Amino acid sequence: MALSVALAFGVDGLAIIFFLSRRKGKMVQCTLWYPIGTIVNYYKRISPFRMYIDNACTSCMICTRHCRYDALGKPDILNHKPGITCTLCGDCVTSCPSGAIRYKFLNLSPRTSRYLYLFISISLHVITLSMARI
Repeated sequence: MALSVALAFGVDGLAIIFFLSRRKGKMVQCTLWYPIGTIVNYYKRISPFRMYIDNACTSCMICTRHCRYDALGKPDILNHKPGITCTLCGDCVTSCPSGAIRYKFLNLSPRTSRYLYLFISISLHVITLSMARI
């Protein structure tokens, strides 16, 4: 029974990848289907880490081409924050020519906030993968 449920879940995920994600050119499966994507979307609501777009934004829209999760559209940029599907991956941060997209955590600088977020995220992934091997 569990094997058939797992198999169905995997096949459905592949269908989403091949038919929906490829058509949109975005990683829809990560925020729509994968459990970790769902956890990240709910966790970010209680997480003290935030992403914001400051007034240095020139609305060049280059960041929208680099956002694989479809979290940056014109309305999001005008609202000065990424959309609901943002996973805080930071791909947009490095693509922004004006450096207007930034991480925020308490009173730390945007750069320190980003490094701290990456350190915590990578550490949690390593710990989780290590536990999966046990």
